[in-house]
Amino acid sequence: MDVELTLNGAVATLRLNRPDKLNALTPEMLNLILGHLDRIEQDPEIRAVILTGAGRAFCAGADIKGSGAAPPQMSVTHARASMAVYQKIALRLYNLNKPMVSAVRGVAVGIAWSFALCADQLIVSDTAQFIPAFLMRATLPEGGMVHLLSRHCGEFRAKEIMYLNRRLTGKEALDMGLASHLVEDDKLDAAAEKLAGELAAGPTFSLGLTKQLFRSNTGSMEEFLVQELNAVALAVNSEDAAEGRLAAREKRAPAFMGR
Repeated sequence: MDVELTLNGAVATLRLNRPDKLNALTPEMLNLILGHLDRIEQDPEIRAVILTGAGRAFCAGADIKGSGAAPPQMSVTHARASMAVYQKIALRLYNLNKPMVSAVRGVAVGIAWSFALCADQLIVSDTAQFIPAFLMRATLPEGGMVHLLSRHCGEFRAKEIMYLNRRLTGKEALDMGLASHLVEDDKLDAAAEKLAGELAAGPTFSLGLTKQLFRSNTGSMEEFLVQELNAVALAVNSEDAAEGRLAAREKRAPAFMGR
């Protein structure tokens, strides 16, 4: 299958699996991603997620030669419909109610970079290459890339990357705040699994609420504090919060269940 979902305990790995084409995205793959996200969101046993690619690349972006190729002339209606699928996936990844780790080796081109940036943590190998690609074809950045880049590294740097089609190595991405960890290529999978496992062992219900606060785009401190108050009220009554209080009293490590 061109997109695989595998489980290892409480960690689900969503793997783009078309390595002979550098995991370039086809319409069929996009539908598979959406189907797997349905399961991830609905399965309470899945407590953390890894997004990665098979073989030597994360993803070469949209398949512009095969079934994902755009026609020479595209109507506005067709363009909007095509972009809507990418936006839907990006938003689902961004708002996923469970912690997500992106693990990137090799190239992450265009929309694939947007998807990777939707994670809570982004681990890169020393082979990683991030390529914006959009404006070199006179198409606009998709999947929220302008928002994501600006949020992580600031508007000036985001504009430089997009306007000049600047490629970034994994080290450059780390230095600019566009990645959280840099590891040797042969250690990438293990590093992602370790980090995802640590997140899965945490109070994932409360992590999900905290994630919503990080994702908040409120315009003032006052508005943010209202959202924070609502989130805290939900978290304090969770089973994990009760377990955390009990574990503190009993002087032991808590055993969180994500509820």
